[in-house]
Amino acid sequence: MRRLILLIAWLACIACAKDFLLMENPAQVADPGFEVAYAQVPAVSLSVVGVGGEFGWGRSGDYDRYRLAFSGSYLEMDSLYRQVYSEWDFSVASLSKDCVGFVAGVGYGLSIDWVPKGNDFAGESWTSNRYKAGVTLVRSPLSLSAMLSLLNHDSYFEFDYALALRFEGSRIGAFVEFDGKSLNVGDYLKFEHFAIYSVYRFPDFAMSVSIVFSIGNWNFSGAYGNAGSLWDWFGFSISKSIRKKTIL
Repeated sequence: MRRLILLIAWLACIACAKDFLLMENPAQVADPGFEVAYAQVPAVSLSVVGVGGEFGWGRSGDYDRYRLAFSGSYLEMDSLYRQVYSEWDFSVASLSKDCVGFVAGVGYGLSIDWVPKGNDFAGESWTSNRYKAGVTLVRSPLSLSAMLSLLNHDSYFEFDYALALRFEGSRIGAFVEFDGKSLNVGDYLKFEHFAIYSVYRFPDFAMSVSIVFSIGNWNFSGAYGNAGSLWDWFGFSISKSIRKKTIL
């Protein structure tokens, strides 16, 4: 039963955004702010709410040398499954005035999963730990990043990795990411008060499109996604930047 629940939840996470932070590289330049997000997959009665934030210190020119980020999510799927996930990331950046250099980071995530009351498997629960380490080479507006991830549950261990190449301009941007199982391709187009983002996954096709409206340091976004013959999903988020990001 546990394996089936994990499989269904993993597929639903694939359909939603960012695999719920599990594969996000911790090696990033600080972008201080906070965010609240919600996503739903109606076909399987799955919903998730997440919060996150980060801050930086050790100001050096246009960036903070140190970054500390936190995130958490609560996921539920009908009466079958519940999950609480939290993660902390720390990174150190070393960049020149021309925004050339590197960022190194580590992260730790804790997942608590259980089967709620009301079905034959009620009371079953388990926890797992995720350890991450990453590095990003920066030559603005380009960046090349790599990450290793270890998932541990009792005597079970699973290694994952991700490689990504990004171009992040002031108006347009794109990225290509490979995790050994799938290829993700995305792009964005920014205007003065709104932006359009799109992401596509292959070979098991999935896609999402997001529209973001900006008012001052506040951002309001809505997203729609489709995972081929599996299901559709939708979501929205609200975020606030504490200080304008000036580089990657």
